[in-house]
Amino acid sequence: MAEYFGVRVEDIFSTMPERFRPEGAQGVTASYGYSIEGEGKWKLSVKDGTMKLEKVEDLSGCTTVTTTDGETFVGINLGKVDAMKAFSSGRFRVEGDFGALAKTARMFRKYVPPKKELTTREYLLDMFGSLEKRFQPARAEGLEVSIGYDIGGEDGGKWTAVIKGGKCTLREGLVEDLSVKLQAQASDWVALMLGKIDALSLLSAGKAAIAGDARLALRLGEIFAPYVPPGEAVKEQELIVLRKTISVNQRFATGPVMGKFLKGLKEKKILANKCPQCGRLQLAPREVCAVCRVEATEWQEVGPKGKLEVIEVVYYASPDPLTGETRETPYGSIHVLLDGCRGNETFWHLLRKDQIFRVRESQGEVKGTRLRPVWAERRTGSIHDIQYFEIDE
Repeated sequence: MAEYFGVRVEDIFSTMPERFRPEGAQGVTASYGYSIEGEGKWKLSVKDGTMKLEKVEDLSGCTTVTTTDGETFVGINLGKVDAMKAFSSGRFRVEGDFGALAKTARMFRKYVPPKKELTTREYLLDMFGSLEKRFQPARAEGLEVSIGYDIGGEDGGKWTAVIKGGKCTLREGLVEDLSVKLQAQASDWVALMLGKIDALSLLSAGKAAIAGDARLALRLGEIFAPYVPPGEAVKEQELIVLRKTISVNQRFATGPVMGKFLKGLKEKKILANKCPQCGRLQLAPREVCAVCRVEATEWQEVGPKGKLEVIEVVYYASPDPLTGETRETPYGSIHVLLDGCRGNETFWHLLRKDQIFRVRESQGEVKGTRLRPVWAERRTGSIHDIQYFEIDE
């Protein structure tokens, strides 16, 4: 029998019993005839979730009879021929109840041709034929090397990959002065490239050898992208998103410096630590002065009131990296120079929502507006112990 798109008409019909979906045929009682020019006639009988397929000479008594040629029949089943175009052009003809024929679409799973396994020689030619395309220049920056492949056996051959100037060129045969030469039998090389065996196993068994720069040989896996056989797509990693705030039954220490600062908030105290060299106050406190890079161990209580130095009205809030939530916009992101601080020793926080646009009215200018913190009633030693700052009226 002839093949169309690599598939025979007989293949379509022979797989129908295994592709049959009883749930899609519930309540259907009908017989379907298929007359495939030059191939034969088949009769499909469906009754209450069961099916029977037979090759016949006579299609009389069928609910519908489909007449077409082998190429069109196979093409429609593979999705390579448009059924409606074939029908309108007369290549695909239906006699009887067309609506009944349409029900067969949910009775069968789509026909998928079995994977055709290549021969060792075909694999080998495709592997080296795709080598230049699989070259990744970014992973071979500055390399000027020649890599020899000595593949033995009846199906084998010799090739040289020359990498120079960010390009890879494949040549038949082995050139002189190879940087590294890889040796293996054709069947073993194919198994290695398909991931059926690892290189260490081949080397330890004496079925493969490396001559020359072994370190370069170890880098080939990153210099060339993995080989993908014909007809197989590269599988993309599935991304699963679970929108949920993660709660881990563990406690994480913030460290003695930040811990002391957070503990002070429980008592309505804002603590800064002072650099012993430059006298600079740090808010929030850190173990080491960011300017002098020396340990800051002296503490000083500041504020809690202060004056506004900078305000930024935010209309687009990026998600919180811990919870995935965003703040309601607009909100005022502010820097407050607390009493006792000087220069740029400002404390970042939020301004009360209904006062975002009032700060200009209080003293005519944004800078200098007096602010005070609004404390949470129940303080737990966290950054939320100060809810926000408001105008000190």
